[in-house]
Amino acid sequence: MNTSESVAQVKRMGTAVAFFLYPICAGFAFAVHPNLTSLSIQQEISGRIAEFHGNQLLHFGHFLMVVAVPLLIVVAIHFMDLLRSKNAWLGFIGGMLAVTGAIILAVDKGALCLVPSAFDTLSEVDFRSLTPGIEVMFKNKGWLWLLWLLPLLPIGFVIQSIGLVRSNVISRRYSIPILIGSILMVNPDIDIIGLVATIIFGTGFIPYAFRLMQISPKVAIPSSHHLAAHDQRS
Repeated sequence: MNTSESVAQVKRMGTAVAFFLYPICAGFAFAVHPNLTSLSIQQEISGRIAEFHGNQLLHFGHFLMVVAVPLLIVVAIHFMDLLRSKNAWLGFIGGMLAVTGAIILAVDKGALCLVPSAFDTLSEVDFRSLTPGIEVMFKNKGWLWLLWLLPLLPIGFVIQSIGLVRSNVISRRYSIPILIGSILMVNPDIDIIGLVATIIFGTGFIPYAFRLMQISPKVAIPSSHHLAAHDQRS
C-alpha cells in the first residue's frame, strides 16, 4: 500500500470512527442528566445548581460532548462531500450551519458545564457566594448571547439530511433515521427528547460507520458514486 492509499484509508476510517463514537458520547451525556424523564425545562437557578453541583458523572458527560464536537464537524463535512453533485446547496448551507453550531456547542459546554465543574472544587461557603455569577452565566449574559445560536447545529443537520433523503446518495435506512434524529434535536433543551434523538441517530450512524469501513481502501472519503455502488451490492 503506497502513501496515498494509506492516507486514504486513515481518512475513511477516521470518518467511520466519528459516525460510530458520536451517538455513544451524546447518548451517555444525555442519559446521566438528573430528572431525565421530566418534560419541563429547569428555569430556577437553585434547580440548575442542584443538577450540576457535585455531580461528577454529569461533568464527565459534558466533557464527552466537548469531545463530540470535532466528530460532528467531520460528519457535517462528510455530508457536504456526499452532496457535491446532488443537492449541493443543501449540503453546503446545512454544513456551514452545522459546523457553526458545533463550535457554539463547544462554547456552551465549556462555559456552562466545564467551568461550573471547577466551582465544585470550592468550599460550600465560597461556592454559595458565586450564585449571582452562576445565574448570569445560565441567562447567557454578556457575550454568552452567542449560545442562543446553538439551534444552528440541528437545523444544519436537518437541511443536510433532507438533501441526503432527496438525492438518495446513501441508503434511506441511514438517511431517514439521521433526518428524524436531527428534527428531534430542534427542541428546547429537553434531555429525554435529546436521548431519544441520539438513539435514533445511532440506528443510522453506527451501521453507516461499519459500511464505511467496508469500502475499498483505495477510496479516501467515499463519494456518492462509491456509496451507491456499495449499496447495490449489499
